[in-house]
Amino acid sequence: MANQMTETSHSTTQDYVHWFRHSAPYINAHRDKTFVLMFGGEAVLHQNFQHIIHDIALLHSLGIRLILVHGARPQINQNLRESQIETPFHQSRRVTTRASLRSVMNAVGS
Repeated sequence: MANQMTETSHSTTQDYVHWFRHSAPYINAHRDKTFVLMFGGEAVLHQNFQHIIHDIALLHSLGIRLILVHGARPQINQNLRESQIETPFHQSRRVTTRASLRSVMNAVGS
């Protein structure tokens, strides 16, 4: 049993070293580059959002500059519902009216 565990840990170590050696050139090629990451407002509500944040932090720690662009449709919809404000849509895009602007700004943290 101990021999099998040693073989397993050795195999795992070899796999890690293999992965790291093959990843290093890719990491070096992207250091000091800028990535634009876009995610919808639904991502913030998803159970895996914490993992996304950890991945974003990892990219930053590897020397990648990040621009985060996030949507807020669910948050805006909720805020407008709570304020009892209806807004029109044109081609699946919200038309932000003067009456809805304050609710939209509150939803996105402005």
